[in-house]
Amino acid sequence: MKLSMNRRRFLGHAGIALAGSTQLSTFARVAHAAPGGDYCAMVCILLAGGADSFNILTPYDDDRYTEYATTRSDLALPQEDLLPLSFVGGAGAEFAVHPGMSEVQSLFDSGDLAFLANIGPLAEPTSRAAYDAGTVELPLGLFSHSDQIAVWQTATAGSRVNTGFAGRVADILEPRIATGPVSMNISMSGTSLFQTGEQITGYVMDPGEGVRTVAGYGDGSETLVPIIDNLLAIDYGDPFRSTYANGLRDAIDSGAELSSALTGAPPLSTAFSDTDFSTAMRQIANVISVRGALGVERQTFFVTVGGWDHHDEVLDNQARMLPGISQGLAEFHAALTELGVLDQVTTFSISDFGRTLTSNGRGSDHGWGGNQFVMGGGVNGGQIFGDYPSLALGTDLDLGRGRFLPTMSTDELYGDLALWFGVAPEELSTVLPNIGRFYDTSGGGSPLGLFA
Repeated sequence: MKLSMNRRRFLGHAGIALAGSTQLSTFARVAHAAPGGDYCAMVCILLAGGADSFNILTPYDDDRYTEYATTRSDLALPQEDLLPLSFVGGAGAEFAVHPGMSEVQSLFDSGDLAFLANIGPLAEPTSRAAYDAGTVELPLGLFSHSDQIAVWQTATAGSRVNTGFAGRVADILEPRIATGPVSMNISMSGTSLFQTGEQITGYVMDPGEGVRTVAGYGDGSETLVPIIDNLLAIDYGDPFRSTYANGLRDAIDSGAELSSALTGAPPLSTAFSDTDFSTAMRQIANVISVRGALGVERQTFFVTVGGWDHHDEVLDNQARMLPGISQGLAEFHAALTELGVLDQVTTFSISDFGRTLTSNGRGSDHGWGGNQFVMGGGVNGGQIFGDYPSLALGTDLDLGRGRFLPTMSTDELYGDLALWFGVAPEELSTVLPNIGRFYDTSGGGSPLGLFA
């Protein structure tokens, strides 16, 4: 049994070295089963580098905008350029989105997108006083890119582990649902920690070209096919060689079935922009379109969009990058509507961390709490969940330079997603080891109430 676990882990992380173009699927082969109406998918979008999210979701009423503009100084967006949202919070608080995100404005106002305010990794509930006194457990590597990207994916802020949120969800759900021939967890951005479990690893696709395969195998040049088949059929004796050969055989066969399903599917009528992000979202929509042919009931998808570490030129960089995110989300929303699965797919963003509200003279620096979005027909959209903080400096949440202590934990977001996806309340602590510090798993309901 120990060897079986090691085999899966080995394949997921080391096996891709062969030919450099093969991603191994380690799902057990199961008979196809029609998914019926019980299909759900999660799509995680990593804005890598730490997006300056207080310029994505901004205060709009005069008092709070003045506070924002005073703190942000040269990083503040002009109030007249902002796109107001049809939402009024406590004490008459009004909000707006970046002027390059008109599609996101429409999705929010139509009830298909919500924002999460001041969310970030927390090892336990944390106050400014406890932070200053050093009496509270903090996320490992706080303010570090590599550590915080990992923490967002593992949902274990206080410890380093080699499994991610979606991987642990797949470990729990895979034995009791129809999985099809390909991993439940599919990445458009290489192997992701987010989708790696103890038993389940992810399947990597190329956003533009689709299914990857071994060079010379099934790409029109069949010279190597019998040679590779014979090599993979050998009983090597050595457990690692045997494991690698078996995994590669499985990957080739799984890829062939996925490729066949995609080839036989009618093309989407929804048009997508010619950007890397939209190309990835189109490929995800294509895979979702063949869920019935694959016989799959649950899927997760992972996309990385890099380049958000804006220590300089924040305004120019966001004006260039955010419209593409907004357009890609709207196009994906339209494709899901076309496929009739809008209520069954939830798309959400994560990022290393929020950024400082104050300027370094050129841009913003590493922070902690930030704002994220959640999109889907099943989402209680048109709302801002959590407590959007006062953006004045020197508050109880300001750790210095407008670096905000989060008031919502990543565990709460993932708790809502896990319950919606089919994880039972009594299983939440397996998926999210720290969830009990933020939510009573025996109390009913969900941590945030994101879903109708």
